Amino acid sequence: MRDFHECSWSEGTEAVMALLPRLTVLRGMLEAKPMRELKRLCEAVIDGDIRTAADACFSMTSALLRGNYRRMSGDLFKDFILHKLLLEPHPFARMAASNRLDEALYNGIKDDMDVLYSLRELTGETLYRFIQDRYKELRQKTRPNRDSAARLAEAAWGGSAVRPAEGDNMLPQPALPVFLPAGAPSWHYGEEELRDSYAADEALEEMYHRLLESELDWSTMAEDVWNFFAAYGCGAFLKERLFMWRRGGLFPMDDLRISGAFPLMENEYRVCLDHCIAFMRGDSAEPMMITGGEGMGKTTLLFSLADELPEMRFVYAPGVRNMTELCSLFNILKDQPLKFMVALDDTDIQGFAVRTIPVNVLLVAASGQRTAGGVFTKRVILAQPRLDGFADMVQRLLDAEGVNLPREIVRSACVDHQVDSKGELTVAAAVAVAESLKG
Repeated sequence: MRDFHECSWSEGTEAVMALLPRLTVLRGMLEAKPMRELKRLCEAVIDGDIRTAADACFSMTSALLRGNYRRMSGDLFKDFILHKLLLEPHPFARMAASNRLDEALYNGIKDDMDVLYSLRELTGETLYRFIQDRYKELRQKTRPNRDSAARLAEAAWGGSAVRPAEGDNMLPQPALPVFLPAGAPSWHYGEEELRDSYAADEALEEMYHRLLESELDWSTMAEDVWNFFAAYGCGAFLKERLFMWRRGGLFPMDDLRISGAFPLMENEYRVCLDHCIAFMRGDSAEPMMITGGEGMGKTTLLFSLADELPEMRFVYAPGVRNMTELCSLFNILKDQPLKFMVALDDTDIQGFAVRTIPVNVLLVAASGQRTAGGVFTKRVILAQPRLDGFADMVQRLLDAEGVNLPREIVRSACVDHQVDSKGELTVAAAVAVAESLKG
């Protein structure tokens, strides 16, 4: 097929209408509003309904602008196509992420990528030219019809039969507008660049560039797309690192970046970090339980581990009450190629047992209980420090803020806190004492 820029309105619209039904694996794209409006536009141009075609053109542009499609290529329609191909969890993406090959599905995505390669060069200006050319053609065709009365008069004077002019017996066309908006909608907004941050950007940027710069049919890159999903997962896991599991769903969390003021219990933190690193290397997936009293920083430690290891995806699962809920989460994670830490918090773990934990999941629990149970064979205890250890925590917090105070003043404040709180020496208390000394 010739380039859309070189096509007449009939060639271009018929080509689009022939391409869209070919989508199979990515057929869900046809339900997106930009594609619905593209189809409506082409049908209206073919039918000669210029008002509907113009409305569809600008409505398609509105859908591209308002849709949640990542801005990166400098062209709204290319953004839409690449978003649907790379960032949404369509059947091929899920298959590749789970490393289960279905050859029929693989062949289907190659055909779909051939379609997307052809569609990618469509622009708002090109589609609007189709509408304008069709409009001009229809205006030309209506002129002979205005001479019907003159033909009748000539026939009457000459005594001959009246022959209908070409087009007189055609079905009535929709009324033509008096004029069309002069300016075509533009989908171009800048240069190719990443304008936001995704967890898998290093690989995504490479895929974007190769697809946009390719002079070959995209079907030749099906294996590259497979390898991308097989290495980096699909869907939300390409964008986010931190998730909350609640009510049977995964929801993105803000990147907390809290490790700067933590850990205060360095030895315990190092044990946990080394265990996570071993898991990332494939050496160990032994479930771990972090125990300690209230205010000892168990939850903070969990998030600090997530912050320390950006290659690992972190799922915070507070208040999990039954095994069914946890297994539902595992079923989602096991079909991804990524490594996950699933952090249970505020969970009753007495007698807690898990029959099968996916090999790509490290299960960690934070609990106030001092006895490990069931599956949690690795245990780290956050014990309350003595007075000198508590003073060391406060001193480190002050040093991190650039506050220099004599050791005697820091220790005296810690003694006062111990007396006032009747012996409560915790991580949370150390933060509170440090804040009071800063003031």
